[in-house]
Amino acid sequence: MLSPNLIDEIKVRLLNTDYSLLGPEWSYSNVLSPFSRIYLITSGEGYIMPQKELIKLKKDYLYLIPAYTLCTYKCLDEMGQYYIHFTHTLPDGLKLFDRLQFKTQVEASELDLLLFKRLNDINPGLALKYADPSINKALYWKGVENYQGSNDKQLESIGIIKQLFSRFLSPMNASDIDTKDKLWITDVFKFINKNLSREIKIEELADLACYSKDHFSKQFKKTTGLKPIEYINQKRIEKAQELLITTSLSQKRISEQTGFTSLHYYTRVFKKMSGRAPAEYRRMGGLN
Repeated sequence: MLSPNLIDEIKVRLLNTDYSLLGPEWSYSNVLSPFSRIYLITSGEGYIMPQKELIKLKKDYLYLIPAYTLCTYKCLDEMGQYYIHFTHTLPDGLKLFDRLQFKTQVEASELDLLLFKRLNDINPGLALKYADPSINKALYWKGVENYQGSNDKQLESIGIIKQLFSRFLSPMNASDIDTKDKLWITDVFKFINKNLSREIKIEELADLACYSKDHFSKQFKKTTGLKPIEYINQKRIEKAQELLITTSLSQKRISEQTGFTSLHYYTRVFKKMSGRAPAEYRRMGGLN
């Protein structure tokens, strides 16, 4: 659970927003985007498949696809949708989807529709230039400048995106909030994020949390559901995924920057966690 202060510090940036009427040409497989998407379906139906979970897109529902989620898109006949593409960051590199649980689908309200319409009204010119998401994702992360409105419109846009984003939050019970809001786990997350390029010893993390090594490992797994080394490797792979999509660094250089002891070990762990080799993952991200 995020503390109120961290909630306040979530930074969002609008990339695209518009309304589009789609047909069977909206059919793309294995799209991997470094930004999040929210859809509001107004007519017709289609399908998305994030992380191999088939979800039917239905009229009057909202859908969230988090950043770096491998997803397939399909429209069988005709479908109308509002869409938002945006980024979201937390201080010290903490990842929002690590700290909060989100739903993928929620029923839309009349207010949601009004918010989408207002966002489009105050941000003209932010429609996608290309329908193919594989083109768009590559362009945005190769230095393409995005439209920036006046200060008042930007502030209003941020408020609208946060309001729509909040619709996908999953409630947590009191014990979850008490456990995940403890300062020690936040400090450990920050330490791991800042030191991914080097060896991270469990003793270091235990000292940071003021626990013995064994007690720390038990508390860490109780809080995150993962052993410390599993969590560290997960963060290393997420960083590698980002570098594969947004840079042209060699595989060896990426393995070094993400703290793996060898290129072979990096490749093995990457394939185990993502289901694909790093080179294949890069091809899907739009960089050769």
